[in-house]
Amino acid sequence: MRGLVADGSDGAVSGQTTDGKERRLVQTIVCAYTQTELPTPWLAIFHRFERVMQKAGLRIRVRLFPLEALPASFEVLVVPPELQGAAAALQTGARLIVASRPEAPAAADALLREIERGETLYAEKIRPGEPKIMTHRGGDIL
Repeated sequence: MRGLVADGSDGAVSGQTTDGKERRLVQTIVCAYTQTELPTPWLAIFHRFERVMQKAGLRIRVRLFPLEALPASFEVLVVPPELQGAAAALQTGARLIVASRPEAPAAADALLREIERGETLYAEKIRPGEPKIMTHRGGDIL
């Protein structure tokens, strides 16, 4: 099974995450929750991944979706430990990252290091002057 278990070390990234496939462009990271409940700590995890990718200047969109209604296209799926089995059963083909609230900083940093190394995952950098990606829903900017 592919996956990343956050323990704060680079060892969590190496070995487990490659299937011998070629490098994969990361454009979307989805933080998933159950449709019945969106725990407050999970919002903090979503914002952690979002901040880490923005700070790195990568053209990666971090989104929050229920596990039961995932978008059509994404490359990385982040789930809490209690959803690991359900997420793996979906067989989306996306990289699966399992992280709890205390493990989120290490997981986000480990993913960023892997993307920056570019061996299995890579992302495009935001170009200066490029328009910011925003989602509009009604009158609010999300």
